[in-house]
Amino acid sequence: MKKLLLLILLLVFSCSDSDSNQDCCSIDPENQPLTYQAQTSLKDLASFPVGNIVSANKIQINNQFISTLLNDFNSITAENDMKMRNMFIGPNEYDFSDGDVIVSFAKENGIRVFGHALIWHSSIPDWLQNFNGTDSEFEGLVENYIKSTVLHFSQEKMIINGQEVSVVSGWDVVNEAFTNQADNAIFRQRIGSDYVEKCFIWAREADSDVKLFYNDYGLETNSNKVNQVLNMIDYFRNNNIPIDGVGLQMHIDHINPLLQQIEDNLQLFINKDVLIHFSELDITVNRNSDISTLTFERAESQENRYRDIVNLYLNVPITNRFGITLWGMRDIDSWLLNHHNNPNEYPLLFNTNYETKISHRGFAEGLQ
Repeated sequence: MKKLLLLILLLVFSCSDSDSNQDCCSIDPENQPLTYQAQTSLKDLASFPVGNIVSANKIQINNQFISTLLNDFNSITAENDMKMRNMFIGPNEYDFSDGDVIVSFAKENGIRVFGHALIWHSSIPDWLQNFNGTDSEFEGLVENYIKSTVLHFSQEKMIINGQEVSVVSGWDVVNEAFTNQADNAIFRQRIGSDYVEKCFIWAREADSDVKLFYNDYGLETNSNKVNQVLNMIDYFRNNNIPIDGVGLQMHIDHINPLLQQIEDNLQLFINKDVLIHFSELDITVNRNSDISTLTFERAESQENRYRDIVNLYLNVPITNRFGITLWGMRDIDSWLLNHHNNPNEYPLLFNTNYETKISHRGFAEGLQ
């Protein structure tokens, strides 16, 4: 009996030793913290712009959003306010007011704006979708829209590192062209199969300096789409059609796709010597809807995934790093909750209270 008591005492004292606590004592992983106190902002750790999405409404009324945004990020993209449906209100009629609010905010705070997106088959105003004029007239409307929009937003300048630059540094000229939806959309039907190259030409004619991007999802996994984009880059270059960069949206999961597959596809774009933008990054943890609240196991897996993805971006040569943009601030605000019809999804860096999740720590460690 004395030996048994002695053994119990040894185990108790051993487990109270902080150095050996992890080894011998059972720790409930669900009691581990899902948030942490960040010591350094992401933008201060990064050698490239780190961005997030905004709306004119949020940056006018949501002080907590503004504070969080300015602390961690130095690049912003309008989630919807600078898309065609919001701005192109009638034939040769434009409402740039929301975009102007965003650009003014950026200029005031010395951060860049990335324009998203000039042409996208899912953001066509009803009046244009139903336009009953000739195809030539339709094409003229789209050309004028692109040129008027790019020119308008090229006017605002700011001083960065002693140089005058446009606040709007780049545009997604065409978004998601290599899809069945785009093939069946009105742009291809009424302008023709060469509508993508025409859009890039029109954008360049409006602004000789702004960076022009093609943006799409699945470029980290879909080999067929990757080859289509690579071939497009070659065709553009061989025919003097302007293109500066490619946006890989990076809507991925904490498990899939395999990191090696992402790395392999990324390298193909690196080989093309274009600017590379991880343009809409978020990482799901509950695609099977098997959890009703974020668990530490999923949060830790997401933390590791953010670390790996950000670290992978460092493979891009410095001169080709356009930046990484998160597609949302708080989990509760993510587009994925509606897109996947799952309110229990947690794809971003901040929780409902704007506290930094450990996924934020993974992003920060990836930068280092």
